[in-house]
Amino acid sequence: MDWYKVARPMIFAIDPEVDHRLVGSGLKIFNDHPKFLKKLFYTRKREVLKVKIKNVTFDSPIGIAAGFDKKAEFYNSLGALGAGFVEIGSVTRHPQKGNPKKRVFRLTEDQGIINRMGLNNVGIEETKSRLKNHPAQTKLGISIAPGHGLESDEMIQEMIGDVRDIHEYADYIALNLSCPNQVGVTVLQQLEVLRPLLKGISQLEIDEPIFCKFGNDIDVEELKHNLHEVEGLFDGVILSNCSTKRDNLISHNQVEKGGLSGKPIFARSMFLTKQIHAEFPDMPIIYSGGVFTPEDAQLALKTGASLVEVYSGFIYNGPEMIEKINRHLSEQILLEKI
Repeated sequence: MDWYKVARPMIFAIDPEVDHRLVGSGLKIFNDHPKFLKKLFYTRKREVLKVKIKNVTFDSPIGIAAGFDKKAEFYNSLGALGAGFVEIGSVTRHPQKGNPKKRVFRLTEDQGIINRMGLNNVGIEETKSRLKNHPAQTKLGISIAPGHGLESDEMIQEMIGDVRDIHEYADYIALNLSCPNQVGVTVLQQLEVLRPLLKGISQLEIDEPIFCKFGNDIDVEELKHNLHEVEGLFDGVILSNCSTKRDNLISHNQVEKGGLSGKPIFARSMFLTKQIHAEFPDMPIIYSGGVFTPEDAQLALKTGASLVEVYSGFIYNGPEMIEKINRHLSEQILLEKI
């Protein structure tokens, strides 16, 4: 019996943000001593699942997307649940409270989530302090985003400075170019803004891989063109961020404003991954968008992703999800070798 599915109706009766805070508080207890969670959930590392990108080796291709551990509080606990990496943040230069509550909505019938959090986080300095005082025991991505109310040039300079100041605590850097929940962020996807941003970061000459996170709604031909124009200035892409579209939804919460994630964006994220992998076959892609099952993750990898992030599926399916995916992937790899 899947105990989480039995308990989920009671869990989902709680406000989503309150629920997330309670879960985070529990995970935070074990962040410095995650071995307890490894034993509790029977997670283990598997040599066949290791993935190397640039100079970083991930124990599993399955990780946690940005937004789950926004404040760098329980990344090691998530690693103990089987995650090969955890992407924290997004982090901005200064602390931000985000948008007014209520700002998270489940779309249970659609297996989706709408959020309009607004990049709430504790800021670069506090994030650095937490990472310094609680060293990472899993591979760590740090998602960087611009602060609220900035013009394009200000966003560029701030994000370059943020990368410079925090990169040493990361295994890779993710540039959030596409958050739909803070005004102005998506302009970073435009070539005239993207190019100087990436040029400025490349001049830092850091060792950590740089990934650019693009939106689910971006035009694929525009994306291909822009990536060709900035080739050599970054290491990979994350496909994709949330969507502002509301196609074919049935849940009553579909009327809420914000970014849509989960199963409703799976097909589009898969399409973007397929298109970009075909155009740039050697470019590392971190797939993000609607992975709920081991078969979903396997399809994303076969479509061209190097790594796969989960978020909404993790919320809907519970803490055993990642280990189930890891077990399935390792079994499939071993079967292919027979």
